[in-house]
Amino acid sequence: MGYLKINASLISALIERWRPETHTFHMRCGECTITLQDVSVLLGISVDGLPLIGPTNLDWADLCEELLGVRPQEDEIRGSVVKLSWLAHHFAQINNDDDEEQVRRFARAWILRFIGGVLFVDKSSNKVSLRYLQFLRDFEECGRYAWGAAVLGFLYREMCNATDYKTKSIGGMCILLQMWAWERCPTLAPKRTPSQVENTPLGHRWLRRGNQHIGNDDVRVFRRKLDIMKRHEFVWEPYPSTVISLLPPVCLVGNSSFNPLSFPTAYPLKNKN
Repeated sequence: MGYLKINASLISALIERWRPETHTFHMRCGECTITLQDVSVLLGISVDGLPLIGPTNLDWADLCEELLGVRPQEDEIRGSVVKLSWLAHHFAQINNDDDEEQVRRFARAWILRFIGGVLFVDKSSNKVSLRYLQFLRDFEECGRYAWGAAVLGFLYREMCNATDYKTKSIGGMCILLQMWAWERCPTLAPKRTPSQVENTPLGHRWLRRGNQHIGNDDVRVFRRKLDIMKRHEFVWEPYPSTVISLLPPVCLVGNSSFNPLSFPTAYPLKNKN
């Protein structure tokens, strides 16, 4: 993943149209949502595999000491949560003479920072739950989990929570939400859509240098764009073969299940007149 500035105004305007009852965005031209295919194609994260299910009552300090080789002090851990800065402090530099086990510990720490900083971001944006550490014990087994499905489920929950008017911030992978909006709603995207980069996830094209990322639009601008969006201005169909053919294999795992008849991206509303 490269760097992509999150447009808070765009995210806010979309959350205003999110309905927890249906897990869809209610537009004037129809209902739509982020699907597993969007996760797979845009991010290249596996959506097919073992569910991310594990114990929630472990001794997290013990687990941290076992898998990372460092035990957080009582004031450095709250429940199952540690600060990302704690990981950065203890795993800042790997040495050339470190043994294989220490290299594995650094790898787990880096992945855990990526999980807390990108995939499963909490509202503070500076903490991560050690509950994910248990899935990093065996790297071969780690790759068998459906991380993409968990990322989407987590984002759904965060969007549902954010619909409460008392909520002032949102967690989850907002990069996914923003990329999805740009791909599905061209009127919300930067003026110039970059070309697809072969053998990389589709979302990678938005991370290239020189792209204009509409960082200054007022939320009222996006509200207006959503209000006047016509049915033909939303991309309702699954990704075409021209896009799929340029993707790496990791984006195609579970591709056979993305049947447009059983797994639609959106539901256009019929004209009642």
